[in-house]
Amino acid sequence: MKVGILGSGEAGCTLGRGLIRLGYSVMIGTRDPRKEKLQQWIQENRPAASLGTFAEAAASGDIIFLCTSWTGTQAAIEAAGVWNFRNKVVVDVTNPLDGKGPDHAGRLRLATGNAASGGERVQRWLQDAHVVKAFNSTGSALMTDPAFEEGPPTMFIAGNDELAKKAVSDLLRHLGWKDVQDTGSIEMSRHLESLYVIWSAVGFRTGKWHHAFRLLRK
Repeated sequence: MKVGILGSGEAGCTLGRGLIRLGYSVMIGTRDPRKEKLQQWIQENRPAASLGTFAEAAASGDIIFLCTSWTGTQAAIEAAGVWNFRNKVVVDVTNPLDGKGPDHAGRLRLATGNAASGGERVQRWLQDAHVVKAFNSTGSALMTDPAFEEGPPTMFIAGNDELAKKAVSDLLRHLGWKDVQDTGSIEMSRHLESLYVIWSAVGFRTGKWHHAFRLLRK
């Protein structure tokens, strides 16, 4: 299977590396393929790794990961061409942060306010795609093969299409997430995006970033 990733930051490169280890071919869409970090990523992950434009990555992928910063997400989708997402599963990894960074108390803020969540907006922009919010409630370093002495962490997902969520759940398990919890429709993205605010607040307060959420069952 071919994977297209929009966004060449830590999340995109980490997920790309993990997917290549599973046997996928991965193209990262980027505005600057000459970045030294990306050239190193290509060298480390040959021959299954490639770079292209947003449009090339979206067109090539059987499944597409959206790993852009929130402020550039809509522009990246438009540059990729909405037709290249049609009938595909789109994994929305984004968090709609306002870009101002943490305040004095270590809190990030969501740019969406009381309006529709980031996940809902992505689904609205890509009406013919099956958007699944996932991977957004932890840091990029923990997106693949998360290991904790206390037990497996939980990855929460949301989306409108049951088959798309099943496909993403299977992919998550292959990437090391043994516990995947479906929270419902794409409207639940609002609450999953808030989880990242909590995750970050813990990191800013403790200076430690190796933590994740876990759903306990009795």
